[in-house]
Amino acid sequence: MTEQEKLDQLLEGLSDKYQKLNAKQQQFAVKEIERVRSQMNDILADYADSEGIIKRTRLNALLRELESIEKAVRTNSMDALESIIKESSEALTVGIGTSIAAAGIAFDKVNANVFRYVVNRFGEDGLVLSDRVWQLAGDQREQISKVLRSGIIRGESVNTLIAAVRQVFANETWKIKRLVVTEGNTAYRVASAYSAQQSEVVKAMQVHRGKADRPDHRCTQLELADSYGMGRGIYPATASEIYMMHPNCTGYLTYVLDERWL
Repeated sequence: MTEQEKLDQLLEGLSDKYQKLNAKQQQFAVKEIERVRSQMNDILADYADSEGIIKRTRLNALLRELESIEKAVRTNSMDALESIIKESSEALTVGIGTSIAAAGIAFDKVNANVFRYVVNRFGEDGLVLSDRVWQLAGDQREQISKVLRSGIIRGESVNTLIAAVRQVFANETWKIKRLVVTEGNTAYRVASAYSAQQSEVVKAMQVHRGKADRPDHRCTQLELADSYGMGRGIYPATASEIYMMHPNCTGYLTYVLDERWL
């Protein structure tokens, strides 16, 4: 087996391993937001009377309490995503640490630069990560406000309201999962590219489409394109279009070794 084949095998295996890690990261982020739901349940219980009903006269005061819930969702989500970004970067840098590609790489610097890039990256929507988290928290607060307002006006019990809030959190789960997939995989790919930029033996990056394997996905299009005259799907490590190919993307990168090391 050539050095190139060994490296391809290593990076493909690391990518599969990372996707399993990312699934756990999604569960972690969801649980962090679920902790906020427990706070919401306590607030509803405090506002209920002895018969388990929240009076209409207390509605506006209760809705003002949602500000603290929104803030907690923002804080928990951002803390979770920042830890996921760091963990995703390290999954790559630790994984290649003993490979031929590691020559010349300062991994601590790579991880720090990856974190800075992903947190401050502007997406096609013009938003950075904190903006997306604020949007998620704001959407969730709006939905909670709607179900509480309508439920209290109808005289529903606090247990019914708690169930309705639980459903809001469940319905919004896909948003935090999507953020984890997008930002985690971006961090992993950027770590791969930044490491390649420092490596003494890596010449270029090879794009591999994500698990969805759809022709309309940008990762598939990049895999098939010869944008730099280096061959189909081959890009310089500085080509930022391969860092975040599209939201929810699980595409990954492998290395093309300099001919001297084949």
